[in-house]
Order: sequence, then structure tokens, then C-alpha cells
Amino acid sequence: MHRDTFKPRDLLNKEVAGICGVARMTDKARAANDRKLGRYKYGVDSKQDTFILDFLGISADEFKDIAVSITNDTRLGGWILDNCSISDADIRSFNNSLRTKWERIDSPQNNFKQRRRIYRDDEPPLWLFLISPVLWVFAMIFRRR
Repeated sequence: MHRDTFKPRDLLNKEVAGICGVARMTDKARAANDRKLGRYKYGVDSKQDTFILDFLGISADEFKDIAVSITNDTRLGGWILDNCSISDADIRSFNNSLRTKWERIDSPQNNFKQRRRIYRDDEPPLWLFLISPVLWVFAMIFRRR
């Protein structure tokens, strides 16, 4: 079975225009254009993208066309800052609100960290791991007899 290998950047990544989520949306737009989006959603199908596109004030199709035609992330960020009427204060406010929304979502990474904290107390003691090779050697010696 062929497994899709496409994975967009993290939602909190600010590599494109200093705005959280734009880099991820750029990856998804380019993948959607190449028909390699896989299980991810782009544009109006994605709540994250809709939130970001509303902030930028452009449509998903327009963003996809721009992201495909401008392949350099720095130039794409420049285009966004030049053509979308957003200030630095707007960007800071948007990034904070997106970060707050993201922290409320039960992402797999957050679940993993939480489970590690819960199960840390249930882990076997370290000394058991240290003597386990010794036990294995004894088991091999006595198994041969």
C-alpha cells in the first residue's frame, strides 16, 4: 500500500510574512495544485485556512495561484505584505489568537506530552533496565544446560 508522504509545515510556523499558518497553507496550496494533498484539506474545506484567508482578505483560489507562481517563500511573504492591507500590530494580534486557538485543540503532540506526564510515574524503575542485560545473560547460560 502506498503511503502519502506529504506533510505541510506546522501551523505555528511564521516563515512566510511572519504570519502563523501561512507557510502551512502555502505547502497545502502547492500540494493541492499538484494533486498531492492526500488527507489534508485546503481552502474552504479547512477551518484553519478559512481563518487565515479571512485575515489576509483573499480567496483560496487566489492564494493558490500566487503560491504556485511565487515559489520563493520570502518573495511570497513580500507579496502578501504588499498586497494585503495588514499592519504589524494586526499580525501580532492574529498570531496570538491563532496560537491560543491551537493550544486549545487536542493535537497529537499535546496528547503525547500529556500521556508522558501521566505515565511517567508508571514506568518501571531504572534499575530494572540496568540489570535486564545481566538477567538475559543468566537466562542464556542456564537455558543451554
